Amino acid sequence: MPKLSFQYVQLEYSETLLEFLVRRFKYHNAAEWEKLIAQGNVLLNGKTSSPGHIMQTRDKLIYNPPDVPEPPVDTSHRIIYEDEVLLAVSKSGNIPSTPSGKYWNNCLRHVLQNIYKYKDLYAVHRLDRETSGINLFTKDRLSAKKLGDDFNTGKVSKAYTAILKGHFEKPVYDVSVSLGKAPASAVHIRQAVVDQGRPSRTIFILKALLTGASLVEVVPHTGRTHQIRAHAEYIGHPVWGDKLYGADEQAFIQWIETGERNSIDRQLLHATRLNFTHPVSGEPLELYDSPEALLRLHLDALAKCK
Repeated sequence: MPKLSFQYVQLEYSETLLEFLVRRFKYHNAAEWEKLIAQGNVLLNGKTSSPGHIMQTRDKLIYNPPDVPEPPVDTSHRIIYEDEVLLAVSKSGNIPSTPSGKYWNNCLRHVLQNIYKYKDLYAVHRLDRETSGINLFTKDRLSAKKLGDDFNTGKVSKAYTAILKGHFEKPVYDVSVSLGKAPASAVHIRQAVVDQGRPSRTIFILKALLTGASLVEVVPHTGRTHQIRAHAEYIGHPVWGDKLYGADEQAFIQWIETGERNSIDRQLLHATRLNFTHPVSGEPLELYDSPEALLRLHLDALAKCK
């Protein structure tokens, strides 16, 4: 079973073990990390510790995840590009990129490590569990940091294909509105257009009109949490199959608690194109993955709705 090993470097301010875990590893919340510390799943310098331990430089943390059943995922994937530094795969629409919530072993990074026996694998960016398409990894930490910085500073160009509900009334929607946590939402990850949010821009380009939907190319110019989905909802055309945006929030909570799905198994959003500079060679790279499966899923969804 994959485990987490991390050597701490002290910040300009002091923080406790619990504060560090919540800040750095967001796949568990504070209550979950506190329980895991109490159970002995988190070791500090080879020993059990307490949530209030003040972290010091060179503290070595090991997290052994509990051996509990995880929700099933679709591990099917296709390698798009690989060299001695990079690995890019087309992922399915039912697997998280990295550990998240109930998923530890059943995440794409750990699945790839187990299948191909990579010593190290680092996720350069993350896709939502139900978003399919190009997911980029590196095989060393330095390359991951360089590419991560390129993502954060806008040096990486991305494009998605999506099927959105309803028919577009114009060929292009250029959406530049700030996003932040949705006020008064019972779902803590939900984003919304808020005045004090972070500047966000997404361009939606109509490619074809479908039955009750629009096939669009999506070009995000910033990389906010759930940006495409929140902006699609904002213009009145939420992503087809999205259970959180453009849907009943209570239905989403019920789905999380029970696992019951609606008429489509996933949101119809696919990472289609990635343009970036190779972190070692400095050469430009363009990766592409066809979104044709979205059209088949849309037709299947229409058949289920009849």
